[in-house]
Amino acid sequence: MKTKNIPKKTIVIRESLFIKSFKLAKSNPNKVGLMILFDLLFLFSVYALYRISLFFAQSLVVPQTLLSVSIFIIFSLIYYLTILFAYSFFKYIILDYIKSLFEKTEISFKKLGQFYSLNIIIAGIFFAIMFLANFLLASIKPEYRPFVFIFLAIPYLLFLYVIVNISHSSFYQGASIKEAVKKSFRIAFTKMKIYRETILIMILLALALWLLFFGSGYLIRLLASKNYSLYLNTYAYFKQASIIVFDLVFYLVVLINRISFYDIIRENK
Repeated sequence: MKTKNIPKKTIVIRESLFIKSFKLAKSNPNKVGLMILFDLLFLFSVYALYRISLFFAQSLVVPQTLLSVSIFIIFSLIYYLTILFAYSFFKYIILDYIKSLFEKTEISFKKLGQFYSLNIIIAGIFFAIMFLANFLLASIKPEYRPFVFIFLAIPYLLFLYVIVNISHSSFYQGASIKEAVKKSFRIAFTKMKIYRETILIMILLALALWLLFFGSGYLIRLLASKNYSLYLNTYAYFKQASIIVFDLVFYLVVLINRISFYDIIRENK
């Protein structure tokens, strides 16, 4: 009887996948906290690998020869494969915590090697697409390249985001590498309605934050325009705060969306 008095739009919002995932995350703060911790550990590992690579790169400075180019390619390949392994390791653990939100789990690293192989395959596919797109951009007049780049980059990144999350969720729920890749591309290009909400949330949030920061920046310029030094100092702090707030909010949406994607695949086996 109570639901009859609630507006239909309110019911739709309450029953949306994002809200359900948010409530699930909110009711399991310890597990979500550990997910955030492993994300931070991944970022720390990337930074550490970057610093180590800089150290070795300085010692590898040699004249431009075929040997030096080969060494550079091999070194770069090892570097990116190591980062991809670190990503695979921490994401594998995070997937286990996501799974534990829906059922009892006991983590096992038996399939970590296969999960790493899955990520290498996905990275290879999208690198090849990016390589072909680069040739396309090279054939376009320079004045049009930025517009074509944006036109290509936005759907490229969105589909990459969707395919990575669907393939990871599928694999962790028992699919083979081949099945996970096929399922991710099939859903990404033929069943957009299933994951449409997860993408719209990100786009709408990004637009809302951009409008908020743009309006706040304009207000700062209006109020502090008479004092140029005050304007510069205020705007510098505002810019730093905006970046931090945007990154935090966007990360939280990505975190909730991971749960949403896992739930989507769980419901559409």
